[in-house]
Amino acid sequence: MLKVSPNVKFSYNYIKGSVADRKKVVSSLNEKFFEELQSMNTSNITIRDFKSVYNKVLPEKMKVEIKQLKELKIFEGASDYQYDSRNYISRITLEVPIKKSKISRDSLVTIMHENTHILDTLANPKHTSLTQKLYRAGQYGRKRDDWFINVLYCKNKTNDNKESILEVVKEKTKEFLKGKSNSDKILHLQMQDMNLNRNSMHILNN
Repeated sequence: MLKVSPNVKFSYNYIKGSVADRKKVVSSLNEKFFEELQSMNTSNITIRDFKSVYNKVLPEKMKVEIKQLKELKIFEGASDYQYDSRNYISRITLEVPIKKSKISRDSLVTIMHENTHILDTLANPKHTSLTQKLYRAGQYGRKRDDWFINVLYCKNKTNDNKESILEVVKEKTKEFLKGKSNSDKILHLQMQDMNLNRNSMHILNN
């Protein structure tokens, strides 16, 4: 496993145990963050107060950058990795809609969703290690994004039965992996298996 920066992972003293145990910690932290923001008696939260609450709730100092959501994005919120000069993940970004240095309370549900991904990352360094290994190997690109978004996570808009849908996913996955080395195939499949498990746990806990 590639070394993960302490700036983007909780220490083992704080996070240990099974995946389910870590999910409980993530849910607890996110709920605490939400409660702190909800307790503010204002319709809009200043970015300064938002950052203050965020840093207060995090049990350890992490490199999470809170920034303005880019206008060109089609999402209401976003989170992403930032890489250093050696292509290692050095920080995580939480992008939120900010107007006049303030965040609307109407955005809190979306922010909590994105923050779940961030806390999951901090609590699961193995996932971060796999991500940067794929990135450093040049395995991220348009083909990978298309497979990830339009095959694995595409909502079914047809009347096809489950078996037919799974067969399509199987064939398109084989097509995406074609020509890759066995080690790269394993990396991609491990990564998506971890994503699916984490998303399933997120659904069960909400």
